[in-house]
Amino acid sequence: MGVYAVFYRPDLKPLAEDFMRRYGAVELDCRGSYSHVFILGGDGTLLEALRRHPCLLDAVVVHMGLGRVNFYRSSDAPLSIEEAVGRVERGDYGVLEFSTLVYGDCTALNEFSIYRREMGRLLSFRLESDGGELEGRADGVIVSTPHGASGYVVSTFGPVVDFRAEVVVISFIAPFTLYLRPLVLSAGRVLVETSEDAVLVCDGRESRPGRRFEIRRGDRRLRLAVFGEFRFLNRVLERLRSI
Repeated sequence: MGVYAVFYRPDLKPLAEDFMRRYGAVELDCRGSYSHVFILGGDGTLLEALRRHPCLLDAVVVHMGLGRVNFYRSSDAPLSIEEAVGRVERGDYGVLEFSTLVYGDCTALNEFSIYRREMGRLLSFRLESDGGELEGRADGVIVSTPHGASGYVVSTFGPVVDFRAEVVVISFIAPFTLYLRPLVLSAGRVLVETSEDAVLVCDGRESRPGRRFEIRRGDRRLRLAVFGEFRFLNRVLERLRSI
């Protein structure tokens, strides 16, 4: 049996406490070392766990899919905690890896978004990557992982990208410069420089002020336990219906 940690949505605390009593699990804390981390909630709970505890990436994540948006859940079909633990203990699961993006001390599973600090005015920016550079004006810039592109990026008419692709997806929010179109780049880093004070938001949770944001592909990945198949297109369609 492995060492289990749990991270949960506040309203699911009774379920988490029962899980900890039954299986000797503890609340996720980066002072410990765990084989598996169980997420009791939806994708927002997973993103919050990563924001608070980057060591989440050191363990295998079991996402129970108890939220409104559950793209990263471990099973297509509903699965009880008892069933999930049993399959983990038998080694009856696969592991899929999902890429990350990093800026400073913040790791994003989905995306970074950059806006002008003074809301209501266009952001003037220069974007540079391994493939070249461009300049433009827009309400904002989104730099996304391939799997994150099926969330915020699609609202800007960006592409849906296979989660296995080794790429960075860039899209523009309400671009004033008409030649700006979504980009899919095989780049290790993306530099966004702005003419005005701007704010970078990490997975919709933490913000960083500045005018120069160098975002790079992370060395670590989310390792997700998967019970059965992970049908990417089905999950994308389900996610799009939920947002």
